[in-house]
Amino acid sequence: MNTDQTKILIIDDSQDVLTALEVIFRKANCQVFTAFSGEDGLTLAQQHNFNVILIDLVMPGLRGDETLILMKKIHPSTPIIMITGYDDIDKAKKCMLLGAYDYVQKPFDMEYLKTSVLSTAMLV
Repeated sequence: MNTDQTKILIIDDSQDVLTALEVIFRKANCQVFTAFSGEDGLTLAQQHNFNVILIDLVMPGLRGDETLILMKKIHPSTPIIMITGYDDIDKAKKCMLLGAYDYVQKPFDMEYLKTSVLSTAMLV
């Protein structure tokens, strides 16, 4: 593995979303880790350092905003981008106040999401 390779963690309860994003970011020469739940994502975060983390807002079990709070305790300086299929400006504001770097709605504008993730990853 190239040590300069961008490491991304994607947490989403949709296997289709995980697969699609994994393909896109691997093509961009990123090392991609995926988790199907907030709990699994937190476990990965305890084992690895990431350049950027994407978290789905609505998941069974540990919700995305809860995962965001706990993730910030593990890696306070790692940028986190929230992803969601819901159009809720209040939730977006809440996530930004909790420390999210960006908030992107599904269905994704893939070019925007890719640009956001890769430019955010360079901050770390």
